[in-house]
Amino acid sequence: MKKLVVSAFMEKGKVHLVLDGQALEMGFPNEVELDDRAHVLQWYVESLQGGQFTISISSPKSAEMQLTKRLGKGEKDWGGVEV
Repeated sequence: MKKLVVSAFMEKGKVHLVLDGQALEMGFPNEVELDDRAHVLQWYVESLQGGQFTISISSPKSAEMQLTKRLGKGEKDWGGVEV
């Protein structure tokens, strides 16, 4: 078993996280026990007034990352990573 630990911050707007097609609760940091198969974490970010967001994965080690971006008013961002 492995553990996914992910946190997100959005200055002005909303961050949506999806693990294997299921929305994650929005309490951060999020900690989820995973089996040993491959999983996909996706994000979708809406910047209503413009702002900066950060998504950080601190576990499992093979998926560690930190993404920080600034979006303009009304912009969106999305992406994903295998965990």
